[in-house]
Amino acid sequence: MENRYDMPIGLSFQLGLNEKALSVYAKMDESEKKQVVEAARNVSSKAEMQRLVSDLEHNFA
Repeated sequence: MENRYDMPIGLSFQLGLNEKALSVYAKMDESEKKQVVEAARNVSSKAEMQRLVSDLEHNFA
């Protein structure tokens, strides 16, 4: 199992600002979480990270 602390800091920060997205992320299985973390590693701007987290809230809720 991958170390959970490998989450990019930007993803952690944005999830902390978005309670609904954090709740969705918390309910995901390990495979889904890994996909989100991998997507976050490919983000190159704050706005892109915000969109990624916003998409969690809207597409998986």
